[in-house]
Amino acid sequence: MDVGEVVADLVFIVRAPVDGVDNAVNESAKLSRAWRRIATVMRAFNNPWALPRGFRRELLSIANSYFTAGSDPSITFLALMSKFSNWLNQQLDWQGKALTAVIIIAVMLGVASFMAILGAPPTVSIIGIALLPIIHHYQVELVRYDYTKPAMAGLIGGLTAFTLGNYLVGLGATRLWFITALGFGVGFAVLYMPQFIRFVANYLGLPQRVLSSFNDLLTVPNPQPPRPLTVVERDLKPLWDYAYGVGVREFVERVNMVVDSLIDFIRRSVMMGFIYGPFIAVGYAFMVFTAYVLAGIHATAITGLGMPISLDPQLVNATLMPLAITTSILVGKAMHSVGLGISLVPIFLAPLIPLIW
Repeated sequence: MDVGEVVADLVFIVRAPVDGVDNAVNESAKLSRAWRRIATVMRAFNNPWALPRGFRRELLSIANSYFTAGSDPSITFLALMSKFSNWLNQQLDWQGKALTAVIIIAVMLGVASFMAILGAPPTVSIIGIALLPIIHHYQVELVRYDYTKPAMAGLIGGLTAFTLGNYLVGLGATRLWFITALGFGVGFAVLYMPQFIRFVANYLGLPQRVLSSFNDLLTVPNPQPPRPLTVVERDLKPLWDYAYGVGVREFVERVNMVVDSLIDFIRRSVMMGFIYGPFIAVGYAFMVFTAYVLAGIHATAITGLGMPISLDPQLVNATLMPLAITTSILVGKAMHSVGLGISLVPIFLAPLIPLIW
């Protein structure tokens, strides 16, 4: 979810009751691609119901009906604010359902990938990467990372590990693949984690900084705009400028109400990701435990058969490695970003070391 698009919705909500629907749409169109399309349709048809079905069409129809009827601006604002709050709650509800579905599918993929011992393709778990767009759709984008340098560092780390393992140590294919993936994850994390730590430090103070900046519009003679430390603060700057330019107390109070709702939504969305994310690894943890149990079983003694049951350790390991990488990326994305998931790859691969060596 793009914060800039949501801020454009807020601009429309606070401006439509005062400036009219057309002016509010034009102002929001300056900040959002979605609102630019809406402005184009409205200029052509001048009818909100000509827009594609969705949340913004409903906002526009509410504002148009109330403004045309001559309703009090405060009543129009409350109607729009109610619709916006309901939409935010609906997004949180769908985010929770989407993450629950991802957890269930991840567990099922873990079980399916372990069926490699019965002849299933060992790389079946890679299908889990297809779940990333589902997570991304409901996740609030709070920061834009530089992935170029971490990716280059990861390639260097992976290539170095491959070279050492292949030419100096002479490892087999499974172990060589393992240390290459491990080297890539370590190299990537070296340059990614400082960015992540800096983001965490900025995010922890985000609610207080934003709310203080907007509250200062009511209490401080010379208020200062939000510092652009995060994407949220940078995207909220146009709304702060507009509220500062109007200066009317009642209008600034409305702006503070919508900003408070947005910050609360961001808090709850981030918390939900950090709560649900680790549970995606349940299937992988169970499969690793099962692999340890199977590795210690003496099949002949249990079955009493003259010939032992064939259990290829290399095939099991080859199955668990892509499952570890896929699970790591899904966990990291659900909690925060794909970059965090790649940085967690060495941690998810670590339990496989006793099985491979």
